[in-house]
Amino acid sequence: MTHRMITAILTLSLALAFTGTLLAHGDAVHVTGFVRAINPDSLTVETAKHEMITVLLTPKMEVTRSNAKASIKDLKVGDRVVIHADKNKDGKLEAEAVAFGPAQAAAAHTAEKH
Repeated sequence: MTHRMITAILTLSLALAFTGTLLAHGDAVHVTGFVRAINPDSLTVETAKHEMITVLLTPKMEVTRSNAKASIKDLKVGDRVVIHADKNKDGKLEAEAVAFGPAQAAAAHTAEKH
């Protein structure tokens, strides 16, 4: 029974991780999906609903790859990304934190084998 419960929780976690929806927390927004374009001042992300969302890059944003500090230059088109952003005075999304890398997928894959 415990194994089934763990499997169900992992499945739900993965489903939520790949929904690609915008999740709002007050003024904050989370953008989840796959990088489709990288520009010097912005990223374009395709969500699971095939929406293209552009997020402006800021000098103050934190960037992590597989839970370790990284550079935005390490990000590649096709990478899975989770961006924590705020709307600026013009209503455009500005990145506060950008996380990418295979850590979640690798952890889930390992857990499924046990």
